[in-house]
Amino acid sequence: MNLRRNYLKNNRKELVDSLYLIALQGVNKLLPLVVLPYLLAVLGAEGYAYVGFSLAVVQFAVLIVDFGFDLSATKHVAIVRDNRAELTKVFWSVVGAKVLLLAVSLPLILIPVFFVPAYRPYASAVLCTLPMAVGSAFTFMWMFQGIGKVRHMAIINTLSKFLLLPLVFVFVKSEADSTLAAFLQASVYMLTAFVSCLWLWRLKMVDAPTFSWRSIRVETSESLPLFLSRAATSVYTQLFVVILALFCAQDAVGRYTSAEALMRAACFILYVPLTQAFFPRISALSVEDREGGVRTMQQLLRLVVCAMLVVSILIVLLAPQLPALLGGKYEGLNTLLYIMAAAPIFISIGAVYGQMGLIALGNARTKRWFRNVYLVVSPLALAMLLPLAALWHEYGAAFALLLTEMLVAVLMYAAYMRSKKLTFSTLPQ
Repeated sequence: MNLRRNYLKNNRKELVDSLYLIALQGVNKLLPLVVLPYLLAVLGAEGYAYVGFSLAVVQFAVLIVDFGFDLSATKHVAIVRDNRAELTKVFWSVVGAKVLLLAVSLPLILIPVFFVPAYRPYASAVLCTLPMAVGSAFTFMWMFQGIGKVRHMAIINTLSKFLLLPLVFVFVKSEADSTLAAFLQASVYMLTAFVSCLWLWRLKMVDAPTFSWRSIRVETSESLPLFLSRAATSVYTQLFVVILALFCAQDAVGRYTSAEALMRAACFILYVPLTQAFFPRISALSVEDREGGVRTMQQLLRLVVCAMLVVSILIVLLAPQLPALLGGKYEGLNTLLYIMAAAPIFISIGAVYGQMGLIALGNARTKRWFRNVYLVVSPLALAMLLPLAALWHEYGAAFALLLTEMLVAVLMYAAYMRSKKLTFSTLPQ
């Protein structure tokens, strides 16, 4: 009882932030979850394929722009947030790096879309989704998390969705509106970026812009292991969809992207707020009180896994109702959801041991281990996907996704247990 009371006392702000964020995240996810069935029904499986494919492709640009800064920069900001000069230096170095990465990423995704025949039908939808990448460059979630004002960013994101996503019901009326649907969803990121810029300026947390190539290189090199791990992760998130499009018609791609979108939305509605609230806290404890940080991470793990178990059960219970609600073109969607139902549990285990255990509590060595897990898993994921997708199309891809998340969870756990044997104070941070 005393331990529980001390835990609540020591982590009151993070728990309140978590509850606050869960409420806002509920709104954030509820709106897309309301919009998603509407899009699935109005666009049909083939029409939604354009939306799902374009989101998967543009996420590659977002991946490059983010470059792992949401973890590395958040930790750096959390450490220097009381030093205005250092905070200003970190902020503008990260912003400069993200702008350069945006300029690099756009040609990388557009060239294949326009020159690979199988992808050319999706070109218009991809162009309409590009605002997502631009908005990602100028959205400062990493800054708000690091300075302990994550609620502000959550409110901004929620208001953006409230303003823009209802327009989907007004303007998207048929399969021909698939590109417009993609644009409306992507424009949320642009509005979020605009408002977050205004809000950060109003807070006056940083001084005038100052850029240093050396500082940009330092921030980028700090994030490189995280970027490589995210790039590897994209193999079984975005790249699965891109490869599936080579094997299947648009309706099969639409069913797979629909099932994955529903599963991840249900998963992240609870997982994301908890990790956003606790990551800065555990990062700070890694320097101030490492044992306290380990205890906090273990308690967070139990909380997150219990929440994801509930999510998995709900997916199984609700899956049979969806094909009838969405129409005949979605026959088999329930089977895809049955296959993916356990994925949230493994996603949460892998993420807590990785992001909290190896990154927030870790050092340069454990960051490399975090990266190496994904570098090992990625080729294995592709090796599973290619034969499974060729044999069973979208159902094979769903099995490959589940097996991949299981493997990530096992390897992250193994890496964290190995890290516990190290004396972190003797290793470079």
